[in-house]
Amino acid sequence: MRHALILILVALVTISVILVIYRPDLLEDVWLWLVGLIGPIVGFLKAIIKSISNFFKSMGNA
Repeated sequence: MRHALILILVALVTISVILVIYRPDLLEDVWLWLVGLIGPIVGFLKAIIKSISNFFKSMGNA
């Protein structure tokens, strides 16, 4: 399951880079959404990082 998530993340980053290089007009409106959603995105990333760190801490105590 972990490998699938990494593969999806790499695919999304690759597609974004390709769109920025070849079709920046398609991403013109998307950046406005990202600016508006930056707060929830940062909060979500913090929750993911906290969850991952708790997971590794529990693995170390076992």
